[in-house]
Amino acid sequence: MDPDAPFIIRKPNDPFLASIVESYFYLDTTVSQLSRQPEPIIPFPRITFGYFFGEPFTVTNHSINQSALVNIAISKIATQQISVQPSGETVRILGAHLRPYGLAYFTKQSIDKMPWLIDTEELFGDVATNFVKRIHACQSTEQLFDEVETVFLDNLLTRDMDLIREAINLIEENGGNIKVADLSKQLGTTNRTLRNHFNDKIGCSPKEYLRIVKLKQVAYELKHSPDSLTRIAHENEYFDQAHFNHEVKGITGRSPNQLKKEIPSFRFLQF
Repeated sequence: MDPDAPFIIRKPNDPFLASIVESYFYLDTTVSQLSRQPEPIIPFPRITFGYFFGEPFTVTNHSINQSALVNIAISKIATQQISVQPSGETVRILGAHLRPYGLAYFTKQSIDKMPWLIDTEELFGDVATNFVKRIHACQSTEQLFDEVETVFLDNLLTRDMDLIREAINLIEENGGNIKVADLSKQLGTTNRTLRNHFNDKIGCSPKEYLRIVKLKQVAYELKHSPDSLTRIAHENEYFDQAHFNHEVKGITGRSPNQLKKEIPSFRFLQF
């Protein structure tokens, strides 16, 4: 089975929201069509919001040995090793992938002070509770996506995000291959100021974010490219094969070779 096939994806209709939210997604299938095995989540440079209808998912942070059974949650950007596992027979998920600074448009709390898995109802209170009630009344996928867009638009905050947006753009243009000092210089700021902005609005340091951006490119090439691991390491400017192996395994818990073998079977939240 094509692992991407069950997902329905839509881009935001609102132009400004489209600069914050990458996409909405919806999945409705059964465990028998997939698997009940835990699936590792490759760290990506984005925020993910997810609501699990009816039967929750077990989300485990292997880096700190913590698990949570969740119906609705937001995951932060981090290099920690996370896995998800369905707890019931059905898998029905409504969610959204946000740009790395997306969550900062909906709360003024410092993102780095939040837990690795954010309790959406605890963070947003009645807004989240009422949202859940409304989506259960929806009759179509389009209505579900419209409700997600409505709750986002109704709760957007006005914030100065120019520095962090420009920083993210520069990092993406360089594929993560830029030093923090060079990034600060091009932005006309100090390393300390840049680090404070990243911690506050993204939830990790610039250095950690750079590692995740490079890993995203590596994961894409491991899945789609016929190139050797040596070539992939070289193209992504790792010092040598040992550094490449150490970095990938340090973040994902898997060697590049092991990850390459497993990626085709990944199903949840990873497209």
